[in-house]
Amino acid sequence: MAVIMAIALNNYTAACQSDTSKKTPAKSVFYNGGIQYLSNLTYAGRSDNSSVPVLLPNFTIISKSGLFLNATGYFDLSGSNSKSEGLSVTPGYVFSFDDKKQYGGSISATKYFITSSSPIILSTFNFTADGQLYFNPGNIVKATIGASYRIGKDNSNDIINTGELSKEISVFKTGTEKKDGLKVEPTAMLYAGTQSFEQTYYTQSQVQRAVTNPSPSNPLNVLFPSQPSQTIITQTVTQQKQQEVKQYNLLALSGSMPLTYTVAKTQLSFTPYLIKPFNQVDYTSNTQMNGLYFLFTLGVSLTF
Repeated sequence: MAVIMAIALNNYTAACQSDTSKKTPAKSVFYNGGIQYLSNLTYAGRSDNSSVPVLLPNFTIISKSGLFLNATGYFDLSGSNSKSEGLSVTPGYVFSFDDKKQYGGSISATKYFITSSSPIILSTFNFTADGQLYFNPGNIVKATIGASYRIGKDNSNDIINTGELSKEISVFKTGTEKKDGLKVEPTAMLYAGTQSFEQTYYTQSQVQRAVTNPSPSNPLNVLFPSQPSQTIITQTVTQQKQQEVKQYNLLALSGSMPLTYTVAKTQLSFTPYLIKPFNQVDYTSNTQMNGLYFLFTLGVSLTF
């Protein structure tokens, strides 16, 4: 999932930046703990009436080689029903193809342990596998492509693809080695993938049935009744049926502006999102749900 991948990648970046001391041996393992508030938990740019705000405490173990293990909790913050909904565990690997880290990517797998009755959108998930590749030649604009394969608790599956353009801009730098300060990273992301829904269709069939002919009304039939005859007719029967349809479509376009303020080993982050979904239909009312919507994340993390 994108939220987990973003947490892991940000934690990995923070860990690498914190390892700047030249007087002591470089650390081989880092630990990052944090908490993130998400105003509306969505999936692949899709939001519905059941989407709720969540609190995401997380802890990540990161090796210098790029291997990581992340655990994230999910707390539903929707009014009086607020409660813990479960957690997810994500092992993964962050890698680069060059020393300047201008080309690289990540792979991960996430197992979800979330209550089936939970209102959060991830409650239907059983497992996801994620992968990303990024390209940032000359540190001009970073292009990222990604794929996620989801297996649901009902054994349904979907694939989501993403394409992203981003640019990290340093607003100001602080600290003795100019590693701290404020950064902003304007980002545009496009989502595409499969989506499953129930489609209603109708079938027609020809059915034969016997119809009793009415007896002619004359006095002789009363005195001498005879066995009534039957006629076989063909009748058209229409039946309404439903089937699950899976289509690969453009899902959403997202624009965001991540802000990160770093002080020593602490990171403060705020990210507003503006999302435009496509091809989203409320199948209970058969109406389009393609209006713009806004959400944001707010978080703090500590690397040690």
